[in-house]
Amino acid sequence: MNVERYYTIGAVAPDLGALGNLEGRLREIGAGPGALLAVVRRRDVRLVRATLPDVAVREVKTGLSRRQWFEFASFYLAVTAVSVLMGAVHLPTGLAVQGVMTVLCAAGLILYHRRPPLRGLLLEMGLPGRFVEDWEEAFASGFALVLATVPEGLFEEAREAFEADPALRTPRAVDRRPVLFWDG
Repeated sequence: MNVERYYTIGAVAPDLGALGNLEGRLREIGAGPGALLAVVRRRDVRLVRATLPDVAVREVKTGLSRRQWFEFASFYLAVTAVSVLMGAVHLPTGLAVQGVMTVLCAAGLILYHRRPPLRGLLLEMGLPGRFVEDWEEAFASGFALVLATVPEGLFEEAREAFEADPALRTPRAVDRRPVLFWDG
């Protein structure tokens, strides 16, 4: 039984130009159109899809969308209206409700923005934790995390394509051997 080995190579691209150059170099060595995956922020998804149609794109949600902000503001206004009505009947109760809800809303926003969205996405892909930490740190000031999955025969050329651009930060490679389970 011959099971082909695959390697995943990744790095953080600082801008769209570096991402496009890498995509061109990988196309030259024979990597297929679906070999490259770009993980970008929500605001950059349409830009990458429009300029590089052969690149698969996954988005990292780094904040609330407009709809979520609208829902959050609506909820907060509703709670404020209720606390004003409560305050008309019993002022300390209205002030207490408004204070508690304000603190809870602020705490919720802080917790939402502190959770690491990129870490969860990369760990779901089965990538090693130490690589995820390096990429997460570099992604904070970069444009996109670029991952290429290539067969063993193209690994050296793909690695050279990543190393050819000094702008790409934290290049790493992972051996992606399939694991076969035997229930016998």
